[in-house]
Amino acid sequence: MHFTLKDKLLTVVGFIIFLVVGPLIMVYLSTLDPTTFLDNKDTTLYLAGLMSAVGLALAVWANYTLIVKGEGGAGNFGPVKLMTETRHLVRTGPYSICRNPMHLGVFFYYAGFACALNSLIALTVPLAFIAFAYFNAIVLDEPRLKRDFPEEWSVYKEEVPRFLPRALKRRK
Repeated sequence: MHFTLKDKLLTVVGFIIFLVVGPLIMVYLSTLDPTTFLDNKDTTLYLAGLMSAVGLALAVWANYTLIVKGEGGAGNFGPVKLMTETRHLVRTGPYSICRNPMHLGVFFYYAGFACALNSLIALTVPLAFIAFAYFNAIVLDEPRLKRDFPEEWSVYKEEVPRFLPRALKRRK
């Protein structure tokens, strides 16, 4: 695997942004508008924490799998190549559940955080992120995967949903 020092540094910076900057923005937004959307109960906080923990685990697992199995990173946005592109189409691990598990994990992490804050305005962060992720997947990622891995991609996109995992896999 050829994961360069630049790739490693960008992965760490991206992780810090994901883990710290996003939640700080949400905390700031929550101070601007006190509108809540959930009952203030202990169970709400526990479920929000669980949602964030699951999201964090999924995002880390997906990123690790992409680096190890795909031999590249997630820091590319169409023509903007911040790090080594994946050399293989990853279809195992979290990528067997949905085609964009990293995006799904980030969404759950931020949504859980918004629920913990119980801030309606903070909820705009995970919603804006998932809109960005959806656009990125359709307009930037999928055309590249179709171009670079045509046979594998056509099978993969038919078998695995884009974002929402199937509850049960179809039996053949």
